[in-house]
Amino acid sequence: MAVIYAYKLFYGVREPVNVDHMVDDIALALVYIRDHINEHYPQADPDQIFLSGHSAGAHLISLITLDKSYFERHQFPLSSIRGVIAMSGIYSLSNPTHDSKYNFRNIVFRILYSSSLLFPKDKTMLEYSPIEYIKENEEIPPFLVMSARFDMGLEVDARRFVEKFRQCKYPVEYQIIGGKTTHGTIASKFSTNDARQHFFTFIRQHMK
Repeated sequence: MAVIYAYKLFYGVREPVNVDHMVDDIALALVYIRDHINEHYPQADPDQIFLSGHSAGAHLISLITLDKSYFERHQFPLSSIRGVIAMSGIYSLSNPTHDSKYNFRNIVFRILYSSSLLFPKDKTMLEYSPIEYIKENEEIPPFLVMSARFDMGLEVDARRFVEKFRQCKYPVEYQIIGGKTTHGTIASKFSTNDARQHFFTFIRQHMK
């Protein structure tokens, strides 16, 4: 059973939305799914949830899984997450498209995507970078990370993200979707590109 949730981009003019609001929205949705899914589908197992997201969505599902504070605040058990599928995501907000923080593309990214309006005043980009929460001896579910062949430079970030998982001995799979796949079409043409096959193979492999 698939559940599609769109996090809020704004609540209203008087209350700007930041990343905490977005991730809390996802946590609340997961709590509802776990508590009520059997009302909609009695055969569903609430302890076999897979998270998936594209681009900013991949960033958010990675953050909520790796930064335990969100699930702890909403009393949601991480053990209910069987796997995470992140497509063309952003995992290091300060330098996602090049190893150098001062690379031109990274500077443009920080201006356009990582506006200070997205973050509470007392927090930094580093605190919202999923890669910073990959540490040894933590409870982390398996990850499938996918990049498009032409991914606006974000494949650099994906490789670093995957390498840190591997350094800490966590289960991770990395796939580059070939052909003419771009940052947009890896999702918009999901039904016809190789991402679909990797997606469902990963789920079958990690279901109990």
